[in-house]
Amino acid sequence: MSGALLITVNVHGIGPEAAGAPEAELFGRDAHGRYTYRIGLARVLDALGEYRLPATLFWPAMEAERLPRLVERCLREGHEIASHGRAFEDHAKLGRDEEMSIIGEAHETLRRLSGVAPRGFRAPTGTLSQNTIPILQALGYHYDSSFLDDDSPYALTQYGGHGMVELPVSEGLTDATHFRRRVTQDRAEDLMREELAALLAVDGYACLTFHPRADIGVGRLARLPLIERLARLAEKQGARPGLCGQLAEQIHAGRAANQIENVGD
Repeated sequence: MSGALLITVNVHGIGPEAAGAPEAELFGRDAHGRYTYRIGLARVLDALGEYRLPATLFWPAMEAERLPRLVERCLREGHEIASHGRAFEDHAKLGRDEEMSIIGEAHETLRRLSGVAPRGFRAPTGTLSQNTIPILQALGYHYDSSFLDDDSPYALTQYGGHGMVELPVSEGLTDATHFRRRVTQDRAEDLMREELAALLAVDGYACLTFHPRADIGVGRLARLPLIERLARLAEKQGARPGLCGQLAEQIHAGRAANQIENVGD
């Protein structure tokens, strides 16, 4: 894959904690996610606009329902809305019917709030079942972006996603990977720069993942410039920032077909 940089944002508010405990009981450290609602996500969107960077935002339905104006703002400012499940369910633990219902409900919520049916999906906990990809394919999804098993895009035919493509993520290019370990901001940026430069040099594809939270994400003012610095580094290596849906469409159209490995062959 030549020159493809994806900037993605996982819209995590209080959802990860609320999936395991009543929200009314979440205080202190367990309430970090409320930063997303009050200022974090709006601040990330401000930065993306200032830096003129397009991004794909993966929205859990429960977070989108809390922030409908920011869903609208995303589309208005040229970003892409993609699905991040309903409410942080572990899809690997769901039965087929339950998973179909949850994915369908999240799909319809985002369609209702944005006016556009999402065409991309990212598992909210990073886990999928054998049924996930076929369910998404039946709903008309074009891509998934949940797997960590490759450095560049590949077809999902083997997993029941005929016509779908996987846009893999990288833990090393995810802000939460480093901030969760409480490394310094400088060290986190150094690690991400090393990973970004290496991936682009070999495969020409990289997927950056950010969160608008204050604890594990880039919602705070001091961390926001990290987004631009990484994007400019990628541009110096010939990688142009684009939306996940645009890259998936290019692959579907065959413009990059000779540059991806079809694992179903």
